[in-house]
Amino acid sequence: MLEELLQAIPIEAGTTQSGLELHSGIARLYPRVYGNLVRIAGSRATTGIIMVHPMSNFHGHHLLQPIATSGIPIIGLNTRYAGNDAVVILENCLLDIDAAIRWVRERHGWQKVILCGFSGGGPLVSLYQRQAENPTITATPAGDPPDFTKTPLAPADALLLIAASPSRSQLYQEFIDPSVIDEQDPDRRDPEFDLYAACREPPYDRAWLAEYRLRQKARLQRIEDFVVAELKRLTAMGIRDRAFITHRTVADPRFLDLTIDPDDRAVGTIWGDPRAANEAPGPMGRFSTLRSWLSTWSPTYSNGDSLKNLPHVSVPIGMMPMTADQGTMMVHGRAIRDAAPAHLVDFFPLKGMTHYFHGQPEAFAMAVEAIQSWMERWGLEPRAPEGGQP
Repeated sequence: MLEELLQAIPIEAGTTQSGLELHSGIARLYPRVYGNLVRIAGSRATTGIIMVHPMSNFHGHHLLQPIATSGIPIIGLNTRYAGNDAVVILENCLLDIDAAIRWVRERHGWQKVILCGFSGGGPLVSLYQRQAENPTITATPAGDPPDFTKTPLAPADALLLIAASPSRSQLYQEFIDPSVIDEQDPDRRDPEFDLYAACREPPYDRAWLAEYRLRQKARLQRIEDFVVAELKRLTAMGIRDRAFITHRTVADPRFLDLTIDPDDRAVGTIWGDPRAANEAPGPMGRFSTLRSWLSTWSPTYSNGDSLKNLPHVSVPIGMMPMTADQGTMMVHGRAIRDAAPAHLVDFFPLKGMTHYFHGQPEAFAMAVEAIQSWMERWGLEPRAPEGGQP
């Protein structure tokens, strides 16, 4: 029988209190993050997993109960930005993870902590571990604290990357719709580079595809130029930040053309129909503040890049991509694997599985078995403390 225990973990406020990033006075004035600890009822163990994402609510993550049932305690950790992608500052998320690692070691006796990043959590935990081992960041991309050369982070003992992306900024660049020519009027578009034009059918001409990719980069550069200039202008006026909208960010040709970076995925996206997702308000990167955009989405300024951070990590890295993932595709998984120190990486793709295992009940047992085998290989399997119950 499993038990689920709410963890209310005090955190350093970072920029949240002074910067008014969050509407909630509770979140600003009583800074905490919350985790859902799932374990076999009454059990104690010296090793556990903390699973995290910059903004997704992981208290009900679909892997918590299957992993806990196997005897591995696991916390689904929410950062201070849970459910609020518009204001995420990745550097503040590192403070939240640090608080959680120290919490489980002090309160629950975990001697070894596996830090797990699911999807966009992958680049976050990669950034965390690099800064815990080899701190280089002295401020956020917008120039705010924290300074990790003066604020030591507690390193994890291993990283587990599940369905992980290389970086949210890379996906943003690969997904963004290059047909938009006016950010203030998203209906002004270049029909030649409208992926969803009625006359356009896959497989796509490779010369057209190459130009499409260049125009995606050009659009993202225009947005970045705007963000940098606008933040500078507002700062001179004594205004700290401002929100803005980026329309149409779900237009990767790979969603429709399976001959590009082929794997086991089907046509579509993790949000469903690509055309509908491109127009919808919900998918990633729609709403953002200037400071958050630099930290999260900027290909130039964001620190959250696994390909740059993993080479500086010295702990075991377990990687479990899904071969039928429509969001973080196998090409992403292989790139992350190749960036990490080869002697530390175990790469175990789940054949035919999708991002969320929806409608794939067999995936849960496969995932747990792979995680257990990886933990055993590195001596990370959970054990009972001396004189305690396993």
